[in-house]
Amino acid sequence: MSKMKRAIFNSLILILGIILLGCRDIDLRSSTVINENGSGVVKLQVVYDDFISTKLKNDVIDHEWAKENGYNFNKYFENNMNIEEITYEFKDIKELEEKINSSGLATMTNLKRRKGKEDIYTIDVKFNKSAIDNLIQNNTNDEKVYNYIKNIKFINEVEVPGNIIGCNAEEDADENTRVWTYKMSEIDDNTKVDLSYRIKNHAFPISILPK
Repeated sequence: MSKMKRAIFNSLILILGIILLGCRDIDLRSSTVINENGSGVVKLQVVYDDFISTKLKNDVIDHEWAKENGYNFNKYFENNMNIEEITYEFKDIKELEEKINSSGLATMTNLKRRKGKEDIYTIDVKFNKSAIDNLIQNNTNDEKVYNYIKNIKFINEVEVPGNIIGCNAEEDADENTRVWTYKMSEIDDNTKVDLSYRIKNHAFPISILPK
């Protein structure tokens, strides 16, 4: 198993232990911001309350794994919640695509095309159900553990710089941001993140005027 997959699984097991302590507040969140030049940042967060914090001996996120994979780790307190956060900055969408595809847990494709004076961007992310199931099942024979992990809620947010013209998200946070929320048990091979947006092209033709 790759270090990335093992780190994800270890975090899930630790989260499971937290859940078994009782019905306390905990969320898994992902936030991706794409800039107009294609660069951007991905933030992955584990958010939990003070009760859970007092029961933890270590942070949920593996610091060593984060550093080895180019993520920056941060931990802070906001709105009465503890937040563990890792961020990854990418220089273009192609780099983001390669990062997601290398995990084996999802497949991302992106397409850019010109339409008149606008550039149209289409991003598709398809989850790999068998890889996610294998990640869990290969590391536990306990059906109860498996079922708890499968029911963890995951919130995925994507912000783009242009006008959104197509999307399969359930929620509009604002005109540039869409939000997907699902449990891991709801993820199958048909689960996708589809998003299309347009940006005005700023390249103008150069006219050579006669003297």
